[in-house]
Amino acid sequence: MKTIKEIKDSMLWEKCQDSRAELCLKFFGAELSPNDIHEEDIEDLTSHLKQRGIKGSTINRYLASVSKILKYAYQRPNVYQMNRVPHIVWQEESKARLRFMTVEEEQIMIKILGKSPYLSLFLFLLDTGVRLGEALSFKKGAIQKLEGKYFIVLYGDETKNGTTRSVPLTRRCVAIVNALGDFSHLDYNMTERVWTRLRKDMGLANDKQFVIHCLRHTCASRLAQSGKVELHFIKEWLGHKSYNMTLRYAHLMPKNLLKAVSILEDYK
Repeated sequence: MKTIKEIKDSMLWEKCQDSRAELCLKFFGAELSPNDIHEEDIEDLTSHLKQRGIKGSTINRYLASVSKILKYAYQRPNVYQMNRVPHIVWQEESKARLRFMTVEEEQIMIKILGKSPYLSLFLFLLDTGVRLGEALSFKKGAIQKLEGKYFIVLYGDETKNGTTRSVPLTRRCVAIVNALGDFSHLDYNMTERVWTRLRKDMGLANDKQFVIHCLRHTCASRLAQSGKVELHFIKEWLGHKSYNMTLRYAHLMPKNLLKAVSILEDYK
């Protein structure tokens, strides 16, 4: 039977997920088996993170790494004999406004980064809404064509929630992958350093919400604001496991509501 450390090391993680999982294992004790982790242990971990001043949304990311390990064991009953997965109390997340990149900021980014391959990566993230780890993991062979349109298949071992999904590619994205192939030659840590420098050059060093992940929010917001894409399609596009995650963009769809009111106006 594997320890929680051995289970964790056998799984695929994005860099941030990996570091969070490591902290949790250090707290529990890496040599424990998954059967040794109970609700009380998870509550103690939550309290520990709160005492460190970590906010609810980030605590949930730590708890998600624990949940991922425990579910791995639960889904292998012949090995671990787990009767149930310990209940996890998820923390309330802030309702703060999501940060989007404006069209003006996009043009400034393009001007600053010029011909840098990292500009191609950031534009790809902007047009597809995929996570950074997903963009760095896919291979050019995952790009497929259907009825004249291109899309990328992200397989379960490449995505955050372990499910396979297809993401359409804009013409700009098609041109990028035709030129570069994929982004496997780019480094995760260097990508973050390039973004940090970009923030400074754009005069946004103090804007703590202007992170790489805001490119994903921007893609979703542009789809929602168009009034032409329903929320359930945005959910499928982004690969959200919970519909509540997608509902964050619902307030950006006033056009849909304005269309709906005409039904009442015409009702006889």
